[in-house]
Amino acid sequence: MKRRKFLNISKTAAAGTFMLNGLSVNSLSASPLLRPFLINPSMVEDRILVMIQLHGGNDGLNAMLPITQYADYQAARPNIGISDTGSRAYINIDTTVGSNEQMGLHPDLQSFKSLYDDDKMAIIHSVGYNNHNQSHFRSRDVWWMGGNFDEIKGSGWMGRYLDHEYPNYPAVYPSTQMPDPIGLEIGTTVALGFHRENGIPIALASNEPGTFGDLVGGIGTPSLTTFPDNHYGNRLDYMNEIFGNAGDYAAQLQMRYNSGSNAVTYPGPGYMEYPHAAPANQLVNKLAWQLQTVARLINGGCKSKIYLVKHTGFDTHDFQVDGNDLSAGKHGALMYHLGTAVKAFQDDLAASGNDNKVLTLTFSEFGRRVAENGSFGTDHGTAAPMFAFGPAVKGGMIGSPPDLTDLDSKGNLLIQHDYRQVFTTALQDWLGADNDAIEAAEFTPYIAQKVDLIEAPFIAGNTTLPVDLLSLNAYRQGYNNVVEWKTANEFDLSHFEVEKSSDGDQFESMEIVEASNKENQPYSIIDRDAFEGYNYYRLKSIDQDGATKVSSVVSVFADRQFTVSIYPNPVSQYCTIDMDLTSFSHYINVRLYNADGKMVYAEQRHSVDFNDDKVFYFDQVSSGHYSLQISTAEKVLYAGKLIKI
Repeated sequence: MKRRKFLNISKTAAAGTFMLNGLSVNSLSASPLLRPFLINPSMVEDRILVMIQLHGGNDGLNAMLPITQYADYQAARPNIGISDTGSRAYINIDTTVGSNEQMGLHPDLQSFKSLYDDDKMAIIHSVGYNNHNQSHFRSRDVWWMGGNFDEIKGSGWMGRYLDHEYPNYPAVYPSTQMPDPIGLEIGTTVALGFHRENGIPIALASNEPGTFGDLVGGIGTPSLTTFPDNHYGNRLDYMNEIFGNAGDYAAQLQMRYNSGSNAVTYPGPGYMEYPHAAPANQLVNKLAWQLQTVARLINGGCKSKIYLVKHTGFDTHDFQVDGNDLSAGKHGALMYHLGTAVKAFQDDLAASGNDNKVLTLTFSEFGRRVAENGSFGTDHGTAAPMFAFGPAVKGGMIGSPPDLTDLDSKGNLLIQHDYRQVFTTALQDWLGADNDAIEAAEFTPYIAQKVDLIEAPFIAGNTTLPVDLLSLNAYRQGYNNVVEWKTANEFDLSHFEVEKSSDGDQFESMEIVEASNKENQPYSIIDRDAFEGYNYYRLKSIDQDGATKVSSVVSVFADRQFTVSIYPNPVSQYCTIDMDLTSFSHYINVRLYNADGKMVYAEQRHSVDFNDDKVFYFDQVSSGHYSLQISTAEKVLYAGKLIKI
């Protein structure tokens, strides 16, 4: 029997009923001991992953817009766009990066700005998956099951991972070594992400008021031991296991909650409600209570490894903004509640000394379309940013700002990062999963495509070689790519091997760099043969005994290079400007500037027309020497000399 189908038949029957802090809680359980899959167990054994689901499809573009593309943004969203002036203008999250990398936060995400400035926040640009059908239900399933757009799985990536690391669930748990469930979901349903291949899901759901203690009394009757050998018997057995598992953990979770406390005041009714215009049901923060409960459990010593909470209301097809204040309204309130709840959560953990062991990730089933619709809202899109929080994250932005001029056929943003790259990073670099565990989660292809999310000292197992990698970056410099890295300490290290890939999967050796075995040592290499599009790099560190450690993957986008032929030059009346613009859909500007820098000629053609007609007439231009510039609205494609006779 399919586990998800059974839960749909009877949510109440299939859920152990218990409440904590007035919230329904799903309990995920697992085996007592961490097997030796951790490279450095003392470093990661108490680590926790907190997942915040932005339910409904977050408008990532209004949450965070590319500043240098503001004109394109405003043109696509004249009735819902965030202003670039005034007290409710976007917030430039990082003025230290290049101008083309600067992003503007929604004005109600001031709390994010604070966390970013404290190096406790990272932004992963344009996350999603390819061939998106933009259905809420299908997309959530894809994110939860950890598969491709066309795959159907009855299990989820968290369930498979936990089932691999904590086998024989639920027979031998809880135990002395692991008295708590392996994970907790705050909510009324069990996410597909926690389902295993076989047996009951590693989760229990509740949708009735009560407490953990009430759960014990409510299902205190002896468990059944025999079941009819038919479909009904299978269902009854399944239900009996769920009830029994809920009873096992109810009292323990209540004890953890009573032992814990919160060091800060969280937003709630009457406190830090949304201060601007919004629908009445959006004024009170509904996420904060969930994170407050999670923090109290963590502060009470709960050993659960993965938590899931939900922030709902993101399906903003209509009236996403307030008519009198385009930064306010439904989505503004959602942003405010997300920012203030996460900030309170991080401050609470820090005050309790538990922030160093918690990584928090946000995700949503999809983003929204670039162009607004006719209802003051946005329709289903594709890519959206993910946000990561905690002292262990490498503060900053991963990837490039979304390109509003390079969209898919439906007007949606292009994907930069597959969601499984981020989840693989969380499992391996944060929770310490080895390759067998990643294989169980069915993420093996993404081991070589992990994002550079975790600070080097926090990466699980980062001390197995005598080198501490402080940073690894790749960036564009002229027509070349530069890969640079810096080490804190080196001892008995032989060399580094820089590897390169065009797809982030298959890597080849590019260059060998001898190790200096010095402290705080910077290195860099220049790649003069960059691929058009994304170039992926990773770094191998090899010690004198041949032991190897592979870094996370970094990437850089290399613009298409254009070869331009101009003939005749010098030109009398007209000349041909020959450049291959195949598959290039932009308006092309051709301009001449005299020696004083004054523009004396300008013509614009679409690239399709440019390919059909490459002749330009300069008969009205005076004789002399000129600078010829060919460009799009975003960048210069060619600059050279032209002589008019």
